[in-house]
Parts: sequence; structure tokens; C-alpha cells
Amino acid sequence: MNYNYIFATNGRVLVPFSFAFLLPLTISLFEGESLLPFLVAFSSTFTMGLIFILASRKKEPEISTEKDAYISVAIIWLLIPIFGSIPFLFYSIDPLNAFFESMSGFTTTGMSVLTPELLPASILFWRSFIQWLGGFGVVVLTLIFLPSMRKKSLLFYAEYPTIVLPKVKPRIRDVAMVIFQLYLVLTILEILALYFFGLDLFNALNHALTTISTGGFSTSSESIAKFKDARIEAVIAFFGFIGGLNFALIYALTNKQLRSLADLELRVYTALIAAATLILTIVNIPNYGDILQSLRFSAFQAISFTAMGFTTANVNEWSSSAKMVLLVLMLVGGCSGSTAGGLKVIRFVILLKYVVMEIYKLMEPRTVKSIKYGSYVLEKENVEEIVAFFILYIFIFFLSSLILTLMGYDLETSLSFSASSLGNIGPVFGAPSFSELSYFAKLVLIVNMWVGRLEIIPVFMFLLSLAQKEKW
Repeated sequence: MNYNYIFATNGRVLVPFSFAFLLPLTISLFEGESLLPFLVAFSSTFTMGLIFILASRKKEPEISTEKDAYISVAIIWLLIPIFGSIPFLFYSIDPLNAFFESMSGFTTTGMSVLTPELLPASILFWRSFIQWLGGFGVVVLTLIFLPSMRKKSLLFYAEYPTIVLPKVKPRIRDVAMVIFQLYLVLTILEILALYFFGLDLFNALNHALTTISTGGFSTSSESIAKFKDARIEAVIAFFGFIGGLNFALIYALTNKQLRSLADLELRVYTALIAAATLILTIVNIPNYGDILQSLRFSAFQAISFTAMGFTTANVNEWSSSAKMVLLVLMLVGGCSGSTAGGLKVIRFVILLKYVVMEIYKLMEPRTVKSIKYGSYVLEKENVEEIVAFFILYIFIFFLSSLILTLMGYDLETSLSFSASSLGNIGPVFGAPSFSELSYFAKLVLIVNMWVGRLEIIPVFMFLLSLAQKEKW
């Protein structure tokens, strides 16, 4: 393990990240709130970043293996939420709750243990802003603005392991910059749309930041249900759907590659949401007594439970069949290389192709078949990686569900909380609120959020490296 590289990489991420605290600091200044929370957070993060850089012995870091990149990303995604939790501590928030809120924000999960109505404007903005940063990826932002970092591609793929780029690969920094520009433009467009339909500028800003990032933090405990406006719900649902799309697809569209609209993952993702909306609309008619009302709430929740994280309905009142549909959506998630979580649609598509191929081989043993995705023929090892990931994901899902049930939570709550935290979804169905969870239950969900955001492999690399007890 290249400790020199890991220290340097972490330092080069923490130093620029520290300046993120200056934005909510300006809001504190404008609102007449205390400046101390964000000043302390800024100075602490900046100082630690410098210490890491100095500890790298002032050598230019080189990546010798993918392992170093994975380990670096795993550590970064622990350190960033730790430092990001500092402002919460100044408002009498328990350290674990502060870390939970920060991890939930940066991983764009959207689970909250805080009451938004009791928080000052600067903290409300910070909650939204960390989701926006986490959605695009703190590491990828660093790759854009620190061009001196070498061999960025490994860090990029450690951050977004399922992203698929065109055959002629451009520079990683150029790809990241194009995606960032689109991310920023979409955010601004949503702010304008929400403001046009009646939200004040502060609420429009906060909800735009947490929609395109598929985060789900709101300025109200009631989430989007507070606004009781179908137009606002439609705007948020539309941009939430966009946030669940593949960044590589968006990149291709900016290059006028309209064939990308026929992408299989996009079609399956759209069909999945459409099918879920149809089923939920039918089964929820008794709840709302009107098919249009049922469609309105069902469509929003269908998009939200694949990625977005907001709610407009109390799903605890929905039937068991409706909750089962929502659970499936939480497990599947959004598209690969998006801000959404879950297993990802592309993996389900390839797994289905693999199962069909294996059945066909049993029927026709002499037939040689391969799995194609678009124009790509997948190598055997690629398919094996997807199968292994699927098994690991389902294992972690059931293990965390089992742990929660052993702690006394009912099966519905345990499955819902595990799927939502591991998939970085946010909404759940079950009895307790997140603030009512036990200390250990919160730790389980924190680990799930961390593992899910990094799609398992970087975390396993990090833990295995600790177990190996390598020498410096």
C-alpha cells in the first residue's frame, strides 16, 4: 500500500474541500448567526489537509495499483463526513447524530435525525450543500480543480466504478468538467423553475441542491408534502429523474450522440419507473379515492424511492403490496454513473442476460454465446465481477437487516431501513423515526451508507489492507 500517495491524495482533497465551509459562513454573516461553527470547521479541515500533504514527504504521488486509489477514496469518504459534521456540534447536537447527518448528506442518502424547523439558515444550507457536493463527488471535483494530480482515471473509477465512457476515451478531467457544467446548469434551471412556481429563493435553492444530487434533505420535516403544490412536485420529480441518469449518457448527449437515447439502461430505468407508477396507482386508488390523485402521489414516490429521497405521502399507510414495490425500487436504484444509489439498473440488465445465457447453455451445451451490452461484448471477468457484487450487496442487505431485527425492530422496518441506507435512497417505511433509533442501529446505517456510496469494493479494499498489517 502506497502510504505516501494516500496521504497526499487525502490532503489534496481536504484542503480545497475546506473552502466549502465559507459559503454557509456568508449566510451566517448575512443572517446574523454565529460564525464560529464554520470558522472552526474550515480551519480544522484545512490544517488536517496540510498535515497530510506534509506527511507525504513532499513527493509527487504515483498510483501503482488500483488498490491505492480504492483505499484513498474509502478514507476520503470517512474523513469528509467527519469534518463536515463539525458545524452541527455547535448546536447541541450529539456527535453521533452530527456524524449520521453528515454521512447521510455526503452520501446523498437523505436520512435525517434533525428537525429542520429548529435549525438556523446556515445549517439548513450546509445540509443541502453537502448533498450537492456528495452527489457530484468530492473526489471528482478535486480532479477538476487540481490538474496536477497524476493518473486521475483510477481515482475517477474508484469514485464511480460503474460509469462507462465512450470507446475513444477523452481525458478524465475533461469528462468531469463537462459533467460538472451540466450538473451546475441543471441546478440553476431547477432553482429558477421552483422560484417561478412560488417557492421563495432560499427554499428553491435548498431543494434544487438536494434534488439534482438525489439527496432528499428538505427545509421541512414534512419534506415536499409541506408545499401541497402539484407543480412543485412535478418540477422536483423531473429533475430527480434526471439525477438518476447515467453521467456518461449526459456526456454523450452533449456531444450530439443522439443514439445514446436508445441506451438499454435508460430504457429499462424508464420502464421500471413507469411500471412501478402504474402498479402503485392501481393499488393506491382506495387510499386516495381518485385515480389522478393516486397517480400524482404514486409517480412521485416511484421516482423518489429509486433515487431522489423526497416524499409527498405517508407510505406507512400504504398496503403491503405497495411497500413491496417500493422495496424493489430501493434495491434496484438508478442508473450507473449517476448520483443515485442502489444496485444500479445496468447490473440487473446484465445479470438477467447472464441467467438467460446460462439457461440457454443448459439446453444447448455446444452453443457458444456471449453477453453484449450495446455494441460491447462483455468479458467473462466483467460478468463475474457483477455477479460477485450482486451477491455481496444482497449479503450486506440481509446481514444489516438481521442485525436490526436482533435489536428488536420489526421485519418491515429492518428491511426498509437496510435497503434505504445501503442504496443511499432516504425514504423508508416502518415505525420509528431516525432520531428514535438506538446508538448501535445508527452505526449500522452509517456503515451501510458509507459502503453503499462507494459500491462496496473500496471499503473492502480498505478493510483488507488494515487486516494485512502492511508495513510503512
